[in-house]
Amino acid sequence: MIYNRFPPYMRCKIYIVISIFLASFCSSCVPESKKILTTVEINCSDPVYQQIMDFEYAENEDSLNQYFSHDNPTYRYLVAKSFASIKKESALDSLYGLLDDPVLKVRAMAAYSIGQIASKSSENALLQAFRQKDTVSVDNIANAAILEALGKLGNKALPKLMISAQGYRDSDTLLLRGKMKSLFYFALRDIHNEEISSYLVEFLKTKNVDSEARIYAAHCLARSKNLNIESLKFQIAELFSEEKDKNVKMALALALRHTKDKEIQTILLNDLKTEKDNRVRVNTIKALINYSYIESAEIITEFIKSPDTHLALAACDFLYNVGIKEDINYYRQISRDSLPWQVRSQLLRAINKILPYYYSKTINSVRWQTQQLIKNEKDTLVISHYLQSLGHDPASYEWIIDFISENKNVTLQTAGIKTLGDILSDINFNGTFKSYSAFHRRKILDFLKTMLLTGDEGAIGMSADLIANPATQLYELVDSTQFLFDAKATLINPDHIESIHAIDKAVAQVRGLKKANLTEVAASKKVDWSLLNEIDNNTKAIIKTNKGSFTIELYLKNCPATVINFIELSNEGFYNNKIFHRVVPNFVIQTGSPRDDNYGGKDYVINSELATGYYNSGPFVGMASAGQNTESSQWFVTHSPTPHLDGKYTIFGKVTEGLDVIQNIQIGDKILDIIITNI
Repeated sequence: MIYNRFPPYMRCKIYIVISIFLASFCSSCVPESKKILTTVEINCSDPVYQQIMDFEYAENEDSLNQYFSHDNPTYRYLVAKSFASIKKESALDSLYGLLDDPVLKVRAMAAYSIGQIASKSSENALLQAFRQKDTVSVDNIANAAILEALGKLGNKALPKLMISAQGYRDSDTLLLRGKMKSLFYFALRDIHNEEISSYLVEFLKTKNVDSEARIYAAHCLARSKNLNIESLKFQIAELFSEEKDKNVKMALALALRHTKDKEIQTILLNDLKTEKDNRVRVNTIKALINYSYIESAEIITEFIKSPDTHLALAACDFLYNVGIKEDINYYRQISRDSLPWQVRSQLLRAINKILPYYYSKTINSVRWQTQQLIKNEKDTLVISHYLQSLGHDPASYEWIIDFISENKNVTLQTAGIKTLGDILSDINFNGTFKSYSAFHRRKILDFLKTMLLTGDEGAIGMSADLIANPATQLYELVDSTQFLFDAKATLINPDHIESIHAIDKAVAQVRGLKKANLTEVAASKKVDWSLLNEIDNNTKAIIKTNKGSFTIELYLKNCPATVINFIELSNEGFYNNKIFHRVVPNFVIQTGSPRDDNYGGKDYVINSELATGYYNSGPFVGMASAGQNTESSQWFVTHSPTPHLDGKYTIFGKVTEGLDVIQNIQIGDKILDIIITNI
């Protein structure tokens, strides 16, 4: 044979070339249906993709189950992804099977969904699925997802084992992210200790590691409850002072609220004077709430006059939490200055909270000042906020009842009822009315019963919330729950599901039940897939507001139902002239309510789509929710990383242009128009 005439080393080369050729040739001859697919490729126009998503939205588990063993890894990935939102334990066995899937993305998504379901019984399956042989191979994407999932369901001994594990290098980006996310989710479950804190501090000292991992490490310190940092406080303070990454520094500021050391307070106050990023300054003010008021008061109260409304509101919140009666006259003097109404209303609210009930003359004077502001104001939104500033003035409750009885505006009614709730929960209530406290509580309860029969979802929902809240002590005065069921009968499911659930919780509170039996949400709106003919993965939304425009990159592949719903509402002009009704400094701005309050939406709901999204930077765009599958028209934009929202609120986009506009928007600012574009 000619082949034998070649020397051995040449024969080897020829053999390899021929083998590769034959393998390629044979592969090309295999019918498409017989090829082994190894990649996940999501195509929203794929009819099978749309079918799987429809099954997810209908929570049709039987139909979804057939895809767990599908030859196409994309469909296995999608069915695993579906259960990250559905969160049913009945899917666990099938998800465990995918932990050994040959395709890494499928394994990773299965682990994520198991974490979302958060059953303690899943711990062993996750541990067994972790590939321990190496930390630098392609297994990292799945291993990272497993670590993350363990943080949502693992036992309290796991974090210690996790921080003592050897083999992770600074270059193991995915594993480091998974590890820090895991420790963060453990912290949210109040599983934390000084040993973990010490490990995190040492990790944060390394500046050249993955920034996202550092963000989660810092938030782990910031979000842990009752954390003892006394042995680490100066190290954390040093990290805070030297940190260049503002997203990390914001979290480190909040971590320092876990001590009251005067030296740390001085460090925070000095940084407050020099820091240029107002998001960091807002968090620093929040941290200073836990320190001595006297040393901080002069510097922080000056921020009430700041042109940056977020800083001013943070300063008002500082006074609300730790202000003292001895400085009331100074606060009142500031309240008479030229301030934005958003700031003045919050300052008056703080003043009312600080005043002891026996300062009756001053209380009457502040009440008169507030009533005059209400009388001279025409804007309903502004009035509603001044009204809420009376929430710590128990003696004003009869005036409030009369006011909202005369004004049928739904925004004023919900604001007034919320104010009554604050009054009932205030520590001054019993001091104000003494032995007649029960009598006055009953009068408020009688009024709420009339509001429950108005048929308005806001009035009903807010009134039910007050009865469900043990701090109001109203549940003790309820003899029969029939009036609650009568109110519930006037509501429509799913249009008014938030208010329906509020009544369910009120009934449970009156009956002394630990957990409310929540009404099942009616079927969600079906997705109109034909809209995909007009949009694609490059589609963006340009939000025009009275403060300027910002652009949202839409995450069509991750949450098609949410994106399609948003585009439909935008195209029909639903959001035009809607206000941003909720603004929390360095947290969120929220819009989409047709009533200018937290209630209302369209006459349908859409499903929660909770997979693959992390609030690890920002600004992200998420759907407001009152519980699983209750989303409708309201949405929010975050100011900075908010990882405590991970897996709980649908992320359907990210702001890519106009970040300064997001920071400048305040309560009452309006959306003028939304333009959907593929450019």
